[in-house]
Amino acid sequence: MSIFYVIFILLTAYFSYRYDRIEEYDSHKQHRYWLMCGYLVCLTGFSYGLGGDKFVYMREFEAYPESLEEAADFIWIQFMLNGQMPLWTLVNAFAKVIFNSFYAVQLIQSAVVNIAVCYVISKYTHRCFLFMIVYFLTLQYFVFNTEVMREGFALAFVLVGMHGWLSGKKWLFFVTLPIGLLFHVSAVIALLFPFAFFRVSWKTLFFAFFISFSIWLLSDIILGKVMMSVLGGMGALVQKVLFYSIQASTIFGFLRSAITYLIFPFIIMYTVMQNETDSVKQRCMERMIAFMVLLGIVVSAFAGFARFYNYTRVFYLALMAEFIYTLFWQKKHLFIRCGTLLGTVFLIALQYMVSYKTTQTHYYDYFFPYTCILDESKDVYIREIAHQEAVMAEEKDNNVRNIE
Repeated sequence: MSIFYVIFILLTAYFSYRYDRIEEYDSHKQHRYWLMCGYLVCLTGFSYGLGGDKFVYMREFEAYPESLEEAADFIWIQFMLNGQMPLWTLVNAFAKVIFNSFYAVQLIQSAVVNIAVCYVISKYTHRCFLFMIVYFLTLQYFVFNTEVMREGFALAFVLVGMHGWLSGKKWLFFVTLPIGLLFHVSAVIALLFPFAFFRVSWKTLFFAFFISFSIWLLSDIILGKVMMSVLGGMGALVQKVLFYSIQASTIFGFLRSAITYLIFPFIIMYTVMQNETDSVKQRCMERMIAFMVLLGIVVSAFAGFARFYNYTRVFYLALMAEFIYTLFWQKKHLFIRCGTLLGTVFLIALQYMVSYKTTQTHYYDYFFPYTCILDESKDVYIREIAHQEAVMAEEKDNNVRNIE
């Protein structure tokens, strides 16, 4: 079944070679682009047991009521006991009543996420097919569509809202943000986007690293004095926030996070912005970089907040596609740019190679080989066991802060 992966990569690589250099409107390019978007929708929409978190959603789906009359009470129960936001529960409830199949949920989710991503990306880069390859090979496509399905919904709406803001339609941001929040509370991080209006330069990277390092040093005090008092309560949502807040990192962990989420992304995105000749696009890129810097500061200092970075990652991957494209024709600072790209690939590969002792599997085994609804083999449940081991590893005492 993994032949579907090979077909996607080969087709997208061919279309990238054929069309990515075309910068004016081309109907053939648009047709092929949306054709591959549809391919992405179907790939995870018709998958079976792909990912790790999805197994939790599949089990929960079985407990959903078969009547919409009970949906209101169930929405409240899911919010209080599992910290799940109302619109996610509502989508599942409708799918349960109308289709009685979780496949409907994942197909709807895949369509919403990938159509939103492809639409927004088409507005900011001409290297659309190269973006798709990067999106796919960095595993972000799989993460958004299988690992963080609730957050994927939120990301899709927030992404469209941020595009609205950048294109002068700020009202769209304030419409889509509440919708995103009703799918997943992590969308609250998008409130930083309106404040990401500062000018960026190489000095920005220095100051951002210094601020993030300072926050990391003082984070135990900050969390001890502020988080516990502000987030008092015993609700499931509060407990989740506290759990992610107290995830700790060593100095080496901080440095790795800073390189992964701040330094390399800044070099890639800022280099692309400097090469952009269109002043309007350059201002949009500057806003993207500023937002990335704000999130990079947060997730480098607080290990448990890495998921917030998803809200800037699509913009980052778009500019990464441009960055890779320029390697073929621009020689300026080639050594630094190649080194940055190789370092980024190395860090992504480290994520691929995370291993789970119980199952003797790796992170990439969540998504490979491809499994679809035509073959509902029980072999895929090894992914659920691996995911449970990964979650348990996060809860070890040496991974949390000592907050009193």
